[in-house]
Amino acid sequence: MDEQVTIEQRPVARDPVYNTELDGDDGWVVLADHVWAWVQDELPRQAESDVNGVRISLRKTRLRIRVDDRVAMDMRVTLHGRGDRIMRILLGPALLDDRRHMEMMLEDFGHG
Repeated sequence: MDEQVTIEQRPVARDPVYNTELDGDDGWVVLADHVWAWVQDELPRQAESDVNGVRISLRKTRLRIRVDDRVAMDMRVTLHGRGDRIMRILLGPALLDDRRHMEMMLEDFGHG
């Protein structure tokens, strides 16, 4: 584990009568603050594409942390060792063979 990350989730407010999701603010709530993780960026040549003549750089990063059953795909991760880069969880989390760690693929978008 070589970097610290923060995992955040969006709060979900529910209507007390109909039990439907309510539109809330765009705030995020910290689920796990400054936890140690292993972070590895994907090579750039594998993460670029052209969409309608515009080059899109999909920066993908592999993340491993100790198992936390609360982590889900609808959350986001801040990589503190990389300038507080905010990324969404693209794939995972998946439990690794040692049953003590989990891995997920993260993604953020940029135009290059």
